[in-house]
Amino acid sequence: MSKTTNEAKEIKKKSKKKSTAFDITYRAVTAVLAVAVFPIAYFMNLIYYALDWTNAMKLMNNISDIFNSESLLEGIKNFFLPSSDPTEQVTELTDGYICLAKLDEFKSMIDLASSEGSVNIRELLLHNAQLRPLVISLALFAVVLVLALVILIISIFKNKPKIIAAIAGAGTVLGFVSNAVFVTRFANPLIDGTTTLSSVLGSDSILLQVFGDVVELRYENAFFTVLFIMIAILIWSLAVIIVNSDDEAEKAIKRAKKAERKAKKAQRQAKKAEKQAKKASQTLKEEQKKTAE
Repeated sequence: MSKTTNEAKEIKKKSKKKSTAFDITYRAVTAVLAVAVFPIAYFMNLIYYALDWTNAMKLMNNISDIFNSESLLEGIKNFFLPSSDPTEQVTELTDGYICLAKLDEFKSMIDLASSEGSVNIRELLLHNAQLRPLVISLALFAVVLVLALVILIISIFKNKPKIIAAIAGAGTVLGFVSNAVFVTRFANPLIDGTTTLSSVLGSDSILLQVFGDVVELRYENAFFTVLFIMIAILIWSLAVIIVNSDDEAEKAIKRAKKAERKAKKAQRQAKKAEKQAKKASQTLKEEQKKTAE
């Protein structure tokens, strides 16, 4: 075995020890990031909503005016022709959050506002065409969570930064698409009045019709934190790939292997030259014998 081969093996052993520690660190950090996705998605707020119930307040005030007016006729007149004084135009808002861990509370609120008394959320999501963009958006978000689970499994059992980077990249893209579908196809129509809250929830409740002006609707911390983690895993994996590609030990191994190939080639050429020399010597001896005879 040549000296060059031994040097190559020594360099390879040292680089393996260094890469093992680095690989364990990479896999541990990736696993921690991936596993953090699930409690964040479950316990943090997923959707923020703000409702304008100015109309409800006006209605209540006008009804109160009817009974407090000096004459019934004046009260009815004020009810149908309220004052247009800008100083009297007060906006009343109520807002809240939807969290996966507290869906029962949100369902109770919907049941309270519904004319039917109890709303089947699953049936509503599956059969209401106006909720289809929301279903698509949530489905894409669910795929992102599944991809995070795949990343967790891979990081536990294998050191595959390239595969993890590809999966994290796919999760990042799906996250942006999910948000775009939610905003453009679901939230904006509710905010600009194209779609009403009562029609979306499939209810003819007067309460929903009065409280149904959506002022703001957006994804909240749970969604964007999960998306941020996927981006972090992507950047972390790409950094590891770059570091590994630029590793000096890997370069030294390549140089040693190249030198080893050259040495083997030189050995083969030397053996070939030796055979040719022996053949030439044998030919010379035979010619000398013939000359002596």
